[in-house]
Amino acid sequence: MRAPDRAAKLPLFFQRRFLPMWTALSFGTFADNTLRQALLIGIPAGVIPVPLFSRPDDSVPVIGTLLPAAILIFSSVSGQLADKYETSMMFRRTKAMELILMLVAGAAFAFGWGGLAIAMLFAMGAQSAFFSPVRVSAMPKYLAANELVRGNGLCNAGLFSFILIGYLVGGTLIVLPGGGTMVAAVLVTASTVGLVAALFAPQAEANAPDLKLSFNGFHQTLMMFRHVFAARGVAPPLFGSALFYFLSTALTVAIPLYGRDALYATPIVWAALNGFFAIGAGLGAVGAASLSKKSSGLGASTAAIGFAGLTSIAIYFLTPLAAGTPEAPLTLGALFSSAGGRFLIGALILNAALSGVYISPLQAAMQRRAPRETRARIMAAGAFAYAAFAIPGSLSVLAITRTGADPRLAFVAAGVVMLLVAGVMIYRRKILAPGLYDEMLTGKTQPVPH
Repeated sequence: MRAPDRAAKLPLFFQRRFLPMWTALSFGTFADNTLRQALLIGIPAGVIPVPLFSRPDDSVPVIGTLLPAAILIFSSVSGQLADKYETSMMFRRTKAMELILMLVAGAAFAFGWGGLAIAMLFAMGAQSAFFSPVRVSAMPKYLAANELVRGNGLCNAGLFSFILIGYLVGGTLIVLPGGGTMVAAVLVTASTVGLVAALFAPQAEANAPDLKLSFNGFHQTLMMFRHVFAARGVAPPLFGSALFYFLSTALTVAIPLYGRDALYATPIVWAALNGFFAIGAGLGAVGAASLSKKSSGLGASTAAIGFAGLTSIAIYFLTPLAAGTPEAPLTLGALFSSAGGRFLIGALILNAALSGVYISPLQAAMQRRAPRETRARIMAAGAFAYAAFAIPGSLSVLAITRTGADPRLAFVAAGVVMLLVAGVMIYRRKILAPGLYDEMLTGKTQPVPH
């Protein structure tokens, strides 16, 4: 059944079939990243004690693995639940659980219980594992096929914008007097907003209501990926998206070390650097949302990842032009006031913007091509792959912490990988059978629930 005509006249962003889902995603992302960044900034800055680690810096890449590790563990179950049960009910339940977890995390920050705060980061990864396949598999129910690139672009714009705000809020508040209490208030407020938004999500029937649940995680993970490889054209964009998470995780986890040991900057600058990445990614996602509705956007995706590789390598050479010294650390004001600092900021934002253009068409291709009856399990396989790639992305930073290597090398390595990905995408475009690349969409629409 189609949405009422009056609602259909509104821009997609403001329609009930999109805005509640976007709000729940965005504020959940904000809460996750406020929590994560408060830990990642608070630990190297010495604000949060980590008694389990003899070298506090070693806790940074380990903490970076907690969210993806939880997703790996729970994805085999979450995809089944998202296929079996009605969508709006799953939205409400997953967001209610998020609020409970954030209440506990808030108490941990307020009372200085660092170990519990770290445990809640893992728990939020589990919550994300259940929310993600519900949200991603709901989009083809709520949106027409030629709205998916735009919808993914808008979701990614919200995602990256609220990552930015989470980075800035979590990284800034935690180093202030009484920062733990302020972080706690932010976490609870954001989760409450997300739950309220989820209450307005439209009903959408289950993909496979007769599905029998299995809690054999190993077997179900194999089944998820069997569905991926059985669906025509789904695996390449899925693993292409997963590679984005490897690279973005490695760079964001390395940023505090890069800011401290390459830029010789203050902790506020460390937080701002991740903020520049999020700004760029958000701009790129908005750019992807504006791509032609008649095009799959995969050509733009290929060009974007190639140019992102070049800008990533350029950051290595721009860094000395902006850096402070151990005796006179770089401040945020100095970063903005120097020509080298402004060039570096521009390169960081451009690199992330190009990455934002890269991923949205890949996500839309997965959603278009996945069969309805297994769609949520395929999307859960995607979340599993993202997590599986994010964990080595985070742990790769140990190559810096354990060897004392120049953190700038992380950008060089990421740039080389991006250029290789662009080469593979160009090659695949030349060898694929006609029709599979689906560069031009048909414009056919689907029923939209109200």
